[in-house]
Amino acid sequence: MEHDEIERLIQSSRRVIGCVAPDVEPGVDVASWINVSRFVDASGDDNPLYLDVQYGAGSVHHTMLAPPTFVLAVRAPASTGVLDLTEHRLTGTLSSLHLSWDDTVRLGDALAGRVCVSDVSRRLAAADRARACVRSTVEYQRNGVGFARGWAEVEVAPLDEDPSMFPHRSIHRYEPADVEQMVRELDTEQPSRGAVPRFWSDVAVGDTTPTLLKGPLTLADLELWVFAEGRPVRAGNLHHARLAELKGRRTTNPVTGWPAWDRAETSLDSAATAPSGPSAPGGLLFTLAGQHVTHWMGDDAFLRQLSVRIIQPFRYGDALRLTGAVIDRHTATDEARTRYHAITLRVVGRNQLREPVVEAYAVVFLPDHGKPVRLPIRGGLTCDVPLEN
Repeated sequence: MEHDEIERLIQSSRRVIGCVAPDVEPGVDVASWINVSRFVDASGDDNPLYLDVQYGAGSVHHTMLAPPTFVLAVRAPASTGVLDLTEHRLTGTLSSLHLSWDDTVRLGDALAGRVCVSDVSRRLAAADRARACVRSTVEYQRNGVGFARGWAEVEVAPLDEDPSMFPHRSIHRYEPADVEQMVRELDTEQPSRGAVPRFWSDVAVGDTTPTLLKGPLTLADLELWVFAEGRPVRAGNLHHARLAELKGRRTTNPVTGWPAWDRAETSLDSAATAPSGPSAPGGLLFTLAGQHVTHWMGDDAFLRQLSVRIIQPFRYGDALRLTGAVIDRHTATDEARTRYHAITLRVVGRNQLREPVVEAYAVVFLPDHGKPVRLPIRGGLTCDVPLEN
């Protein structure tokens, strides 16, 4: 029966393949100081390149930037198509997200994004459980010109039969020794690389990145992220009317039975997720992984690609330790024959129980002595040097 339900839901969504995702709302449309500040505050990023207009003016970019992941506030590519979440107790969870950029986001840039459903398919999870996988693509424009793109996968499954969506672990309580250790880590945490260049020739495969500690996750963190995403926040009759227009977003509250509930609020609701507690949206985890990379690489470098796989929820009260290592060095050339010096970082985020929460791979273009990173990237890239072991 479960397989039949999933198949029926998949078939109902296949008609929107190639169409604009009906459940993704527009977010911000300009990299204004207030929009960037909200995004940076929500992720706890203290990089002055994204905070201080005067600092940005004195940087190699001659302006304050927004973090690369700020594009998630423009459009968040996490669609479930038109899967009927109202008649069935289903939940959609962002499982993976990949973005690539050709240029930076500068203060005052006009931004736009377009999310389309590209595929809907069935997958079998553990114990022969059926899931629907919805893949969506996204394209971003800066001042009317395309400059970033990517794709996301959302897994949709019956909430009751799939404990991996909300594992029944109680909210974590920290012992005094754990608190002391985390306070020491936060007090001694290294600042972002900033204006000191990290040269490609000085980086070797096997180099590690400083640990970045986030959390424990609070309700305030989750609330801030809602505003950082740029999603409209409405209540009462306005909320009811809005949901009626968003195919795939409307579902039934599993606690109260009220039929006009936003599926995007599922993981944020303390009652619906008890006893585990609410969890961070996938976009926040993606942003934290990106922040770990940008802290390490410095102002002169450029984040070209970021791919993130979400292994389990980052839940209320959990801490997240992000660590990384260089796994590759190579050079690449774009269609304008500009050569780039690249490294690949593998980043892993673990919770306070040392369980893996997120795994990411980032491609970063680094400057070298007398060879700055030239932007924008023109067209595709060809790898000039074989991967190093």
